[in-house]
Amino acid sequence: MSAPKVSILTTIYNREAFLEDCIRSVQKSHFQDYEHILVDDGSTDASIEIAQRLAEQDERIQLHRNEKNLGDYPNRNKAASLATGKYIKYLDADDMLGRWMLDIMVDAMETHPECALGLIDYADDTFHTAKSLAPQDAFDAHYSGRMNIFNRSPLGAILRKDVFDSLGGFQVRGWWETSKCGM
Repeated sequence: MSAPKVSILTTIYNREAFLEDCIRSVQKSHFQDYEHILVDDGSTDASIEIAQRLAEQDERIQLHRNEKNLGDYPNRNKAASLATGKYIKYLDADDMLGRWMLDIMVDAMETHPECALGLIDYADDTFHTAKSLAPQDAFDAHYSGRMNIFNRSPLGAILRKDVFDSLGGFQVRGWWETSKCGM
């Protein structure tokens, strides 16, 4: 079996109210070349039961349980370490994936293979044309107010796994968590 194009990463901590809708939104996506990695971080609600039930019904869903609570960004790193796809796509357990979102994101990344990070941007319900920005250009566009590049949730981002791995994932520094790539 070959590796999927995208590894969708969902970290879970007490999200029973949202989790099934989150997972089902991925299953209903037009894009189907994915694995969905779920990593539970010690939930005390019914999240694990929901995840187990859905994983038993779909071989693309992999469920992992942490022995102890790692916290948000260490758990995100754990999920990424399990990924086998060319791209990683974080999908928080209380978010839902749009039907065409992965198609658009993967197409943009494949069209611009020099890019390590893809961000979906929309205004007035229309998507902008894919464009490639050098790091300094992205910085200038964001901080000049021309484009809202960096104020995004994980829902709007896709990353090349090889670059994420080469940067060492998210760096944890006490109460403040960040990454070397500015996320």
